[in-house]
Amino acid sequence: MNSRAYRYRSLAAKLAEDLRAGVYPSGTRLPSVRQLCVDHGASLATIVHALHDLEDAGLIEARPRQGFFASKAKKAATAPASRVSMELAGRRKRLMALAASQPDCVSLGHLALPASLLPIATLRRLMTRELRVDPAALSGGTVYGTEQLRQQLALRAPRMGCQFNAEDIVVTQGEGESLQLCLRLLSKPGDLIAVSSPAPLRALELIASLGLRALEIPAASEGGLSIPALSRALAEHKIAACLMEPSFYRASGGLMSEAQKQSLMDLLTQHHLPMIECDMMGELYRGAQRPRPLKSLDREDWVLYCGSFACITGTGFSLGYVVSGRWRLPLRAARAVHGELIPRLSDQVLAAFLASDAFDLHLRRLRLRLAKQVQAHEEAVLAQFPAGTRVSSGEGGYALWVELPGHLDACTLLERARQQGYNFVPGAVFSLGTQFDHCLRLTAAHPLDAARMQGLRTLGQLARELAAT
Repeated sequence: MNSRAYRYRSLAAKLAEDLRAGVYPSGTRLPSVRQLCVDHGASLATIVHALHDLEDAGLIEARPRQGFFASKAKKAATAPASRVSMELAGRRKRLMALAASQPDCVSLGHLALPASLLPIATLRRLMTRELRVDPAALSGGTVYGTEQLRQQLALRAPRMGCQFNAEDIVVTQGEGESLQLCLRLLSKPGDLIAVSSPAPLRALELIASLGLRALEIPAASEGGLSIPALSRALAEHKIAACLMEPSFYRASGGLMSEAQKQSLMDLLTQHHLPMIECDMMGELYRGAQRPRPLKSLDREDWVLYCGSFACITGTGFSLGYVVSGRWRLPLRAARAVHGELIPRLSDQVLAAFLASDAFDLHLRRLRLRLAKQVQAHEEAVLAQFPAGTRVSSGEGGYALWVELPGHLDACTLLERARQQGYNFVPGAVFSLGTQFDHCLRLTAAHPLDAARMQGLRTLGQLARELAAT
C-alpha cells in the first residue's frame, strides 16, 4: 500500500481522536483547511480527503462558506477511530453524486450508448407500422409481456445454449425492476445476499434499499468468481440468494470460464441456492461466439436469468425480462401487484424487431463498432495515464476497468476531474469496502472524438499530478 496515497486515513484517525478527546468540542468550528495543512504538514488534497472521511462518518459537518464543525450528534462523536475510514455509506452517496451524469461534464464512465449507435430508424419504422395496424397499442398495457414478445425471446434461447419457453418469461420495465422482483421473492429484510466483486452497482443499491445485506465474493486469481470463496461463505453464513454477472461484468468486463460456471452451478445445485444471473452485455461479445450464460447449465432451475434491451436499443426501449420456470408464477403475481403495466406499443415494437433480420444485423454492426472503440480507448488510456496503469476490457461489452499504479486514490482523482469538466465512475462504488479505491470504470460507448481524447489526457495529467504529491 502506498503510504503517501493513504496518508489521509491516518490523518482522519488522528482528527477523530482529537474530536473524541474534546480538542474540538461539539458544535465548534475546526481550523480552516489551509491552517490544517500548516498544522499537519499535509497537502490540500490530503486534508480535504481526510475531512470528507470524517464527514461521511458523521463526526463533522460542513457548512457552506463557514467551514467544518464538530458534529453535535453524540453518537457520531463516540465512533471508534479505527472505523472512520470504513464508514462508507455516506461516501458512496457523495461519490455517486459526483459521478452522476451532469450537463456541464463530459461523462467518461457511463454506459449509455449514443444515438449514432442505436437502431433508431428501424424502431421508428416499426413503431409507425404497429400504430397503423393497432392504434390502440399507444394506450394499452400488459402485465408480464405479450405472447409475441415472450415467444421471440424464447426462440433465441437455443442460441445461448438454453432451453426455456415463453411461459417461463416475465417481462419487466427494465433491469432494476427485474432485480427487485427477484430479491423480494427470494429474501426478507436482514437476509444475506452473496454478490460477485466488483459488484453490479445497481444491485448494491437495491440490496441496501430492501433492508438486505450484501456479502461480496472475491474474484479468483485467474479471473471470474472464486468458487472456493463462495463455498467457504456458504459454510459460514446462511445465504438467501446469490446475485452475479458471470458474463462481461459491467465494472471490469470480466468473464467466468466455462469450467468456473460449471463449478458454480454444481455448488448452487448442491446447496439448493437460488442465483440471480445478470446478463446485460451477453450479446455484445467480441469473440467468435456468445458465451453461454449460467442458465444454460441449470438442470434443476435454480437460476433466475435477467436480461435487458438497454445496451442494445437504448433506454427508450429498455424493457427487461426474467426467465424462471420454478418461480414464474410468483414473479407474475408480484408484477401484477407491484409493477406498472408494460407499454404495449414498446412490447410490440420489440417483438417485431426481434422477429426481423434487422435485429441481428444491428447486433453485428454494433459489436464491430464497439470492438474498435474499446481498442482505441484502451490504447489512449495506456498512453495518457501514469506508467504502471493497468487496463482491462474483457472479451465483451464496452467497459474499461482501470487500476491506478501505487494505489493512487481514484476518489480524489474524480473530485479533481469534476472541477475540469469531466467525470467517471470510481471503483469505490462497486464495493462496500475499500479494495477498489485505486480503480475506476471508463466507457467506450462513444467514438473517441477530440473531446473525449482531451478528457482522457486530462485524467492522465491529473493522475500524474496526484502521484507526485
